[in-house]
Amino acid sequence: MKLTIIACAVVFVFSAEGAMAACSPPAASQVKDNALTTLLSGNTVCAVRGNDRWQEEHHAGGVLKDYKKGPSDKVDPTKTLGSWAVSGNGANTNVIYTYTGGGSFLFTVWDNGGGSYSFCKGGTPDLDFTLRPGTGRGC
Repeated sequence: MKLTIIACAVVFVFSAEGAMAACSPPAASQVKDNALTTLLSGNTVCAVRGNDRWQEEHHAGGVLKDYKKGPSDKVDPTKTLGSWAVSGNGANTNVIYTYTGGGSFLFTVWDNGGGSYSFCKGGTPDLDFTLRPGTGRGC
């Protein structure tokens, strides 16, 4: 009986792992060079992890804003967070986020298909996201 439970647990772990985003081919393809700038620029990254929610607007010129509850909300309006930029080329293409007073983060971006993407660090998925075309509307 214990062996059956262990076997089921192993199968569950590997099947759940397969459902997670990948940061390598053939499950995903890296977004490289100018394609990464085109993908992010003028769009809003929408992501959720647990109770955390991201609605980060990627404005032209590298301005990064948190949509929050929108620009006209009196309590929690859209706010500038810092900046974003694409660096490198080919397999070394990265997006770097620099948050005002909060440090910098470097990611590769992978296209998982079906409108889903992953921010990856060292070949490991860090956060899955989708994009909302444009800015100023939230997710």
